[in-house]
Amino acid sequence: MKKITWLPIVFLLFFANGSLFSQDSGNNHLFHFGLKVSPALSWFTPSDKKFTDNGVKFGFGYGLVTEFGFTKNYAFSTGLEILNAGGKIGFPKSPDSTFYTVLNTDVTPNRTDTFLLQQRTYMLRYVNVPLLLKLKTNQIGAMTYFGQFGFDVSFKWQATSNDDVSLKGTASTRNDVDISKDINFIRLALNVGLGAEYNLAGSTSLVFALNYNNGFTNTLKNGSKMLFDKKFTALTQKAVFNYVALTVGVLF
Repeated sequence: MKKITWLPIVFLLFFANGSLFSQDSGNNHLFHFGLKVSPALSWFTPSDKKFTDNGVKFGFGYGLVTEFGFTKNYAFSTGLEILNAGGKIGFPKSPDSTFYTVLNTDVTPNRTDTFLLQQRTYMLRYVNVPLLLKLKTNQIGAMTYFGQFGFDVSFKWQATSNDDVSLKGTASTRNDVDISKDINFIRLALNVGLGAEYNLAGSTSLVFALNYNNGFTNTLKNGSKMLFDKKFTALTQKAVFNYVALTVGVLF
C-alpha cells in the first residue's frame, strides 16, 4: 500500500489546479478538467521471431484529464490515468530452444525446480501520463472534432502473469505469478487519436475518442530474472505492447 499513497495527493493537486485555471480563464474556457474511462485491446509485438504474439487482452484505463488551451483550436492535453493492459506471448517448443521459468528464484536453478513455459499472459498496470497536442475544429452545431498527437510516459505499478506450463509432461496453469522483476519500470509510446466533443452546456462537454498507442521501448527486461534456456542462461527478451483504446469522458 505504501507504493500508492501518493496518488490521492496528485489527484487533489489536479483538482486544485483546475479550479485556479478556471477562474483565470474567465469566459474563454481555455482550461478544461475532466474524467475519462478507456476500454482497450492490447497485444505484444516480440522482436525475436522465435517468440509469437498469441493474442490480444482486454484492458481498461481510467483517470483525470487536463487541457490547457493556447487558442480555441489548439490545446495541450495531459492528465493522470491508471492503465491496465498486456497480451500473450508464446514460447518456442523445439528441444534446442526450450525456455524454463524458475519456481524458486532465490536458489540456483536446477531441473527439479523448473518447468517448461509454453505461453505467458501478461497483466500489467501502469500509472500513465499522456503528453498530447490537441487540434480542434470550430464548433459545428453542438459538436467539435479533434485530432491528437503526442507521447505517453508510463510508470510500472504492478506486473503479474498467468503461465501455461508443462512439468514432466503434465500441463497446468500458474495464475497471478509476480513478474515485476522482468518488466521495465518506464514505458514510452506514441499516441495518436481522433475524436469529438458534444457540448452539453457552457464549457461542459462529453468526449469520445479512438486512440492508437504504439510502444517504442522494450517492455521486458533484456536479461530475464525468471526465464532461462536449457543451459540455465538468462533469456534475452524484447517486446513492446501496443493497444487501441476507446475513450469516453466529461470535460468541465
